[in-house]
Amino acid sequence: MAALPDGAGVLAAVRGADGAVADFEWTAANPTAERLLGGPLAGRRLGRDGADGGCRGLGDVLADALASGAPVQRKLGTATARWRVAATPFGDGVCVTVADLGGDPVRVALEHSAEGFALFDAQGRLVEFNGRLKAFFPEIADTIVPGARFEDLLRRYLALDPSAPPAGPEREALVARRLARHRKSETESTFTFRTIGGRWLLASERPTPDGGIVSLHSDVGALKEKEEALRASQMEALAAKLQAERASRAKTEFLAHMSHELRTPLNAVMGFTELMLGETLGPLGSPRYRAYAQDIHDSGGHLLALINDILDLSRIESGQLSLHEEITDPGEAVQHAAALVRKTALERGVDLAVDVEAGLPVLHADVRALRQMVLNLASNAVKFTPEGGHVVVSASGTPDGGVGIMVADTGIGIDPRQLPRLLEPFGRADGFKAHEGEGTGLGLPIVKRLIELHGGRLELNSEPGRGTTAILLFPAARSLPRTLSPPPARRIG
Repeated sequence: MAALPDGAGVLAAVRGADGAVADFEWTAANPTAERLLGGPLAGRRLGRDGADGGCRGLGDVLADALASGAPVQRKLGTATARWRVAATPFGDGVCVTVADLGGDPVRVALEHSAEGFALFDAQGRLVEFNGRLKAFFPEIADTIVPGARFEDLLRRYLALDPSAPPAGPEREALVARRLARHRKSETESTFTFRTIGGRWLLASERPTPDGGIVSLHSDVGALKEKEEALRASQMEALAAKLQAERASRAKTEFLAHMSHELRTPLNAVMGFTELMLGETLGPLGSPRYRAYAQDIHDSGGHLLALINDILDLSRIESGQLSLHEEITDPGEAVQHAAALVRKTALERGVDLAVDVEAGLPVLHADVRALRQMVLNLASNAVKFTPEGGHVVVSASGTPDGGVGIMVADTGIGIDPRQLPRLLEPFGRADGFKAHEGEGTGLGLPIVKRLIELHGGRLELNSEPGRGTTAILLFPAARSLPRTLSPPPARRIG
């Protein structure tokens, strides 16, 4: 026995007057057993003298072996000292071996794990656990011991948890649900909960081949904090979005209302200045009066164009603009826009060219919107191209079967980083020099929204000092070969 690497010894049963086992007394022990259990053992009793060396439950193992007449093997100890105990009945005593598990690499790994670990046997008794588990549940740490039943631990914990239902049917129902989940043997169970101390844990329970349960508890407090912060951020973003949408609707409604109110007196101004310029009711007299009337008429025309742009944009943004779709020739829209800006191009000394691909597919689109988009882009190109520059308005098929309408110029160009700003209503680029008749800042936003209503997109490319290229890209779903019969016109919106 002295040569054995594990602790070994013999204990005799100490019986009371009624013949029942009251204690166990060491009759022999090898040096390893005495080292593990804290000194000389011969003549010492487990219960009376504490001769179990802190190996709580050793007496129960011996009693079970003696009562059953069969060997019993069990792991015992605390979270910091662990033993494997094997007991074999021998007459009215028990032969016992005690192996120190403190150097077990698995035990070392468990004790250094960030997760709380527990192993329950098929009867729901605690077999293995680590110190982290007790740290997660300090309120019941003194009852987390080998052999403790899961149900007892659960009931003790719920009795201390102020958030748990009071003792009664509701708590019993909670216990029943938790036990059912714990005992589910076919699948893994994963859930999160908050401890009495306010710590968020992720619990994962997996069945073992022999019917036991492996339970892991992970601290997910940091993840919960991030989750809550993300949720709060999302709610703030949603509130800001709703507020911005309300403000946008209010702005759109205000602009639409004011535009309608301004058009009536403006139409009167335009009408009367036309009468004056035509001298319908007689000569104006001084030529200066005619010049003044022309200035009034031109300014009124500019203001009317601004009002019309505002109305168009407000209808688009509020969803009130309807597309009146029909089969139309994109080449005709290109020619129409070029015709309207040709005079201005000649006056500014800008070369204007048109290029329409032969056999270009027709489009299923709103004719007015199509013309407005091309005209806005062509007007901008001529406006911001200096004398001697070139503007090309072209239309061609795209590789995916759609149609592209391009307006390219050799004008002043713009920093590409500023382009997104120009697509916002009244947008202006930083450092953008004012030009005569510069416009309202609504043309490009209207073009962008109109092409998007057609399921297409607007592409802008620009380089300071070299010019700008704008492309309207219509999807293949809107193009038809010229040889096909057009479908009937329809209204969208």
